[in-house]
Amino acid sequence: MFKQSIRRLATEATVKLQQASVTSTTTPLHTAQPPKYTLAQLRTFPNLQPTTFIPLPTSFFNTHSPIRRDLLWSAAVFEADRARVGSNYVTLKADSPYSNRKLRPQKGSGRARLGDANSPHMDNEIKAHAIKGPHDWSTDLPSKMYAKAVQTALTTQYKLGNLFVIENECDFGQASVEVTQSFVSSHKLNQLNILFITEENRDRLTSSLNRFFLNEKELKKMNRRERAKAVAKVKGKVIKKDDVEVRDILKANRVFVELPALQWLIGKYSV
Repeated sequence: MFKQSIRRLATEATVKLQQASVTSTTTPLHTAQPPKYTLAQLRTFPNLQPTTFIPLPTSFFNTHSPIRRDLLWSAAVFEADRARVGSNYVTLKADSPYSNRKLRPQKGSGRARLGDANSPHMDNEIKAHAIKGPHDWSTDLPSKMYAKAVQTALTTQYKLGNLFVIENECDFGQASVEVTQSFVSSHKLNQLNILFITEENRDRLTSSLNRFFLNEKELKKMNRRERAKAVAKVKGKVIKKDDVEVRDILKANRVFVELPALQWLIGKYSV
């Protein structure tokens, strides 16, 4: 009796499982589709007042995916290698800047054997194996990986609330330090790195930022190389959409991008 009861319970459980599987396959599953767009505020410049919302594709601004730091690092290395000039001059042994005469006799001096003064082991700034300019330091990176890195950089700024989409031109009415001071102080941007991504060149905005962040008296005292380094380290940058890089987006604490420039970036770097 005990064995028969166990066999009956097992048979009933099997039948119930089969019925449940049949009903689960016949009934449709109503799963929610992920959203295709996310919203961003459209603002005016320079007061940054929001006017409306615009949809941004989640295929580009994928806020749910984790930050791909490996892609950001690969893109930063790729851009840094591409920016290297490769004009370093290194003196090699083949250049023979010194005489080929032997410095001392082979024997009889009581000291170690020594050749000419062109030997790299001498303290003469001559290298045995070195790369001389011109040399191309640029490396390769698949276009899809770089596009994904641009997406990750912009999405990170969007998630942090540092991406501002501007509906009009990012430009001042006149190039003056007072206008820039009013803009920076009113929006609390004094100690922050500011990036403007524009559709075209904005000369008044660029001139105003350079005058505000750089001291003209100190620039006059610098040579050309020091002046270039000081301009590169300025906290306010205006970059055209064609020249923007991943490093520029990551260094910025606030990113102001014009709507046509953002649409161009989405169209170019969509994977």
